[in-house]
Amino acid sequence: MAITYRMLDPRGRDASLTPGPGAPVRVVADDGTAQGARPVAYLLRNTAAGGPNAYLPGAREILLFADERCGEVLASVTTEHGTGFGFGGPRFVYRVLDADGAPIGRISLRRGRIFRIGRSHWTVEQAGTPPVRGSAGRLMWWALWWTVLLPVNVALLFAAFTGMAQDPVTTPRRIVWRDGAGRAVMSFRGLAGDYRVVRGQWDPRVVASLVAIHQTYVSIAISDSTDWYHR
Repeated sequence: MAITYRMLDPRGRDASLTPGPGAPVRVVADDGTAQGARPVAYLLRNTAAGGPNAYLPGAREILLFADERCGEVLASVTTEHGTGFGFGGPRFVYRVLDADGAPIGRISLRRGRIFRIGRSHWTVEQAGTPPVRGSAGRLMWWALWWTVLLPVNVALLFAAFTGMAQDPVTTPRRIVWRDGAGRAVMSFRGLAGDYRVVRGQWDPRVVASLVAIHQTYVSIAISDSTDWYHR
């Protein structure tokens, strides 16, 4: 049975999904039952996080809570590698820890090399299971993005970098994570903005952490102020 995860939009594009003023961003899951979507984690930036990587360009320090009042910690995300440098493009690595600090997952991102415009590669590991890997966008859509749609994209990029556009600039975003046998394990649908877990027993804390991190990379503009983490 597939489970669909979604982040409630903190920018208010869908009023029915927007949390109230001052409320933490939340990740919900829907398993298709009559119960409907239920919260699995409430997210806040961990401003108290320290360590050598906490202030690097790719740093993400996030707390996941079990309740809207943020009284019970479910898990935390901390930065293992966030310098943004590496052969083949900037590379960032994040660890997912349980409430006691034990590792339960690891999420890696290799970004595109050309001004952030390129295929990003994501790897998700859950403790005790082999990693799954996925790349952003289908090659066909990337080909169209760089050819037929190039004039429009150049105009959008200029507007985003100069602050004339309010919406983030997006590249082909659909991701299908596959295991070592090539089987689809989970997917992100760019237009729908949701994440579907289709195979395996995935810890909701690991999936919610993936959603939390992935949603901080929605824009390729020079400013990161459009995502929930940097607002």
